[in-house]
Amino acid sequence: MRNDHRGGQRRNNQRSDKPDPLLKVEWCRVIDHPESDGVIVVVTEPALHVIRLRPKSGADLQMVGARIYMGIDHSKREVVQDILGFARIRDLSNAAATELPVVIQQMIEDSPEVFIQQFFNRAGNLSLKMHAFELLSGVGNKKAMEMVAKRGRAGWENFSQLDEDCNIAASELLAKRFVSEIQDRSLEPRLLDLLLRQEE
Repeated sequence: MRNDHRGGQRRNNQRSDKPDPLLKVEWCRVIDHPESDGVIVVVTEPALHVIRLRPKSGADLQMVGARIYMGIDHSKREVVQDILGFARIRDLSNAAATELPVVIQQMIEDSPEVFIQQFFNRAGNLSLKMHAFELLSGVGNKKAMEMVAKRGRAGWENFSQLDEDCNIAASELLAKRFVSEIQDRSLEPRLLDLLLRQEE
């Protein structure tokens, strides 16, 4: 009996040795806040963790897509009282589930230097038969090879150029992939881990 208890303690200690991915987070964007004094559901920047926050008493209702500070400097927190932890994706409201890809797409479009330079201008083969572009919905091997040819050596400078060259909505496709990975942790390979969560 005692051994089991110690084993449980050891497991807990091992778990707590892993750094908390939310400790370094400063900013997030709202995906759901149905009541002014109710829980705010947000997606963090840049790692795209979906979490729950308790607002300060008297804080205004937060609009979907609003960018709010949730970092460790409490003097800068205008809206957030407490970080409640990760949200269970299956428990998200219909509104939150609908808004998640929209808000993530906006975040992608606001940081083209990250997503165009780190993914679209650098993506290569994942295996002998599969290119990383094929992780995007609707992009097969032939389309992926066309995109590589269009990219050339110079690459793309912005999403407008990328979308026009490849006849796709690149930020929307990338947002959909991220949402799929958030919803299904077994999905591999994970662009979230490769692009956004490397230091966790």
